[in-house]
Amino acid sequence: MTRRTVRLIERRTREVRLPRGDAAFLAEHARHLVDVVPAFRRGRYRVTPRECVGWFDAPSTRFAIAPKIPWPNVRMLLGLRDDGESAATTGAELPGNLLDTLAREFAACLRDVTHAGVAADYREQAAEGAFLRGKLRAADQMRDAAVRAFPDRFHFTESVLDLDTPWNRVPRATAAALLAHPAVRAATLREVADAAAPLAAVPVAEVSDADFAAAAAEPRAAHYRELLTLCRLIRDGLAAADLTRTGSGAFLVNLSRAFEQYLATELTREVASRPGWSAESQPRFAVGPAVLQPDLLFRKRGNSRVVLDAKWKVSGQTPDADDLHQVLAYAAVAGVRHVGLVYPGRRFARREFATAGGIRVSLYRVNVTGTTEECRRSVARLARHARG
Repeated sequence: MTRRTVRLIERRTREVRLPRGDAAFLAEHARHLVDVVPAFRRGRYRVTPRECVGWFDAPSTRFAIAPKIPWPNVRMLLGLRDDGESAATTGAELPGNLLDTLAREFAACLRDVTHAGVAADYREQAAEGAFLRGKLRAADQMRDAAVRAFPDRFHFTESVLDLDTPWNRVPRATAAALLAHPAVRAATLREVADAAAPLAAVPVAEVSDADFAAAAAEPRAAHYRELLTLCRLIRDGLAAADLTRTGSGAFLVNLSRAFEQYLATELTREVASRPGWSAESQPRFAVGPAVLQPDLLFRKRGNSRVVLDAKWKVSGQTPDADDLHQVLAYAAVAGVRHVGLVYPGRRFARREFATAGGIRVSLYRVNVTGTTEECRRSVARLARHARG
């Protein structure tokens, strides 16, 4: 089916003409992705994308959502390698090539992993042979002896190397999903197929969060970390855009989560360079049946000092009441006297005020539109101010 394409930009409102069925679809299935409000003219709606970029399909319309920031900066937030693209590349080009770009990145990461060595695991396998290997299966051997005068074979259990492990199942499933996706170009499909060839013996199966957790915790798969992060990004992007779970072939990336992950990675490195300081991403604090998880907790010599929470939105002179309530709740459960809200911007900025309870609240903006080095310097300033 040929769909009309409506091009949108993240967080910006556009008035568009939509069939009633598409408007109803958005209201029912995509309220977490876009806000849709009827305009004053019949058949027209004001559509505002939230924090996701990419594309998804309604019954007769494809919605392509571009980011507000340039494509090289999107790559930076996603933790992708510098591909040499011009810094002038506009985000408007993003929706059409987003998944293809990630597929090429996946192939490169997978090649690096297989070059370093595919990690296998041992499993127990029942076998028979003329010579004893491994551990004798006594019960089977005795049954054999009961029916044969002179048993000529041993029944034993031996340990064999097996590639069917969580850290191999994850990229194998990701490769299969990319190879079946209509948005990936033929040249990229060949790259993915070639890179995935060493995992051909691994069965294709749906992977779960438990597989990702097991893979991340395996020391032998430490060189898989970058690949596994990319696999999760691709898996979540395919699932987020498949609104009716019918395999629509759409894809979305949540820039709010990407911003959180970018800050966690950069700030953890900055804080770790200071003696006695450490940073913990997404610490869990149980409050009755609920669990609160701030984006980042700074500790000094093991003691909680600062909580930071990232917000992918335009910052005002004062924080939203909901954001303020949230970080003050984090201050209470973490036992800190300093909390910060971190917003994206074009340069570093900081404002600060104190609450009646003596909690210091900082509002930070960090650069997400400059060069990689400029953005890192901005995050380094944030780390210095937060520690102080």
